Amino acid sequence: MTHIVDGITLGALVLVRDKMMAQQAAGRKVYRLEVGDTDFAVPAGIQQAITEAMRQGKTHYPPSTGLPQLRQAMLDKMRRENQLVVKDEEHVMVTIGGMHGLYMAFAALLSPGDEVILPDPMWSEIAELIKRPGGVPVPVALRSEQGFLYDPEAIAAAITPRTKAIYINSPQNPVGAVVSEAAQRQIARLAVKNGLWVVSDEAYEHVIFDGRRHFSIGSIPEIAARTITAYTFSKTYAMTGLRLGYMAVNDDLIVDRCRKLLRLTTNGVPSITQWGGLAALTGPDTAVREMVSELAARRDLFFSGLKTIRVFEPFEPEGAFYVWCRIADSWEGYQGKRDSWAMTDYLIDQGGVGSSPGIAFGPSGEGCVRFAFTLDRPTLARAIEVMQGLFG
Repeated sequence: MTHIVDGITLGALVLVRDKMMAQQAAGRKVYRLEVGDTDFAVPAGIQQAITEAMRQGKTHYPPSTGLPQLRQAMLDKMRRENQLVVKDEEHVMVTIGGMHGLYMAFAALLSPGDEVILPDPMWSEIAELIKRPGGVPVPVALRSEQGFLYDPEAIAAAITPRTKAIYINSPQNPVGAVVSEAAQRQIARLAVKNGLWVVSDEAYEHVIFDGRRHFSIGSIPEIAARTITAYTFSKTYAMTGLRLGYMAVNDDLIVDRCRKLLRLTTNGVPSITQWGGLAALTGPDTAVREMVSELAARRDLFFSGLKTIRVFEPFEPEGAFYVWCRIADSWEGYQGKRDSWAMTDYLIDQGGVGSSPGIAFGPSGEGCVRFAFTLDRPTLARAIEVMQGLFG
């Protein structure tokens, strides 16, 4: 007897992580370039707020939708930084990371057979989140010759009578492309014309380079009522293990559904983490600016290094902290294969270097690998040296 969850996979990225961790546990020197988790510490002010909340005994059940003070701070931030059109703090919910917000967005929106348009390649869990309530992922290929543009014309061509929503992720994981304001306005017009929803995943909103500006599609009044926006503290504040995020929803029916899902899935985010989140949003942003500056330096070092390796054709990321690389036709292959899994296995087996196979991110990802430049610069430089040694 089949079950809807049986069609969901744990994903290739878990397999890579487990292989890297096994080698690390065995004492081998490895370079964890497969995982999107930076080596930065949680900013001191956030640590202090969490410690103080614990000391003061703020450890009891919080409201299932989040602390009122935190939801107000989130609302203020979204209005100030993202120019989001959000009714009030009752339309803001605190989540266990950004992924939990996306889980609830698709669970609240979709009925079996509903289609969601998403970019390809795309972070693998998005398709699985769509499938969980019986939805159907509809990939739209991002092409290197177009700078991995999430092309509104291609999106329009993918719309069918079963289409329910368009998913946007900017800056984008895995390719690091930024969806321009102009493109997002075109997507908004498509959504309005066809009566669609937009799910906007803005996990990397602050990790953006070279003077580019982040744009939130939910700031467009015409589509604001049918936009669900998800954020996370993981990438901006190095709080990956603390699991804190939030979402903004204007539609009252979807808010009601999400509140029910919150009650049934978490019954509230850990209280002390929420006090840390409040400190993050109301305190100075010095640590964030320093982190982004350092990530830009790491990108420059790592991207420049990859360009010297004959088997890689890297795309320079505009945001997030990944480099997407096409595997050159000149690569000889490994164990009789030349696909993205073969490259990932070769890098791990021969050099202890982690990467993620492109096929894990969708059909258009085959022939590519993703690296995360999340480690310090000396370690990234050494990883480049190891790969230069492997490929000559």
